[in-house]
Amino acid sequence: MKKPQTVTLFLFDDFQLLDAFGPLQMFGLLPDLYHTQTISVDGKAILSQQHVSITPQLSFSDTFSSDILLIPGGSGIKSVIDDPTVLFWLKRIAPTQELICSVCTGSALLANAGLLNYCQATTNKKQFHWVKELGHHVDWQSSARWVRDSNIFTASGCSSGLDMALAIIAYQFGENVARKVAVEAEYLWQNDPDDDPFAPLHIVK
Repeated sequence: MKKPQTVTLFLFDDFQLLDAFGPLQMFGLLPDLYHTQTISVDGKAILSQQHVSITPQLSFSDTFSSDILLIPGGSGIKSVIDDPTVLFWLKRIAPTQELICSVCTGSALLANAGLLNYCQATTNKKQFHWVKELGHHVDWQSSARWVRDSNIFTASGCSSGLDMALAIIAYQFGENVARKVAVEAEYLWQNDPDDDPFAPLHIVK
């Protein structure tokens, strides 16, 4: 039997809990297919935007394997998008990943690292005005719930990360598997990537 793929969640101070652990919940419901782990720069306790303390399992100095990289958003993203240590690590690990995905303003970090250049992507519509200025020739989608461009998935705000995780499961293992996970989680999957019902609530230019 093929071993589970490893999903690595990057954590930083003031990350958004739902961005991070919503997708991990979906992947975690398929333990035969996915293994999850957390990482931060130094492996020390991280405080989320909701003041929940999380101690990552790994630090940048550890040797580990990973197949899927997940970047959440949150108010702390602005503190890491220009951090040379984070950018160097991200550029180094990205080519080794089968999939790279972000939720909310996590796409700002991907864009600033140059990983979204000439790609379609989306982000939190509340933050669209500044995130869209990052990267080089990024085709930012103002009404998408999530976007897949090659092996990169980007999702809009918060709960869209759950929809994106289910879309990844469907992409890798079929829609029936994803729908069973949604039922197990008692979650109503918004499975149209082009329909973000919250986008019209924000002015996007």
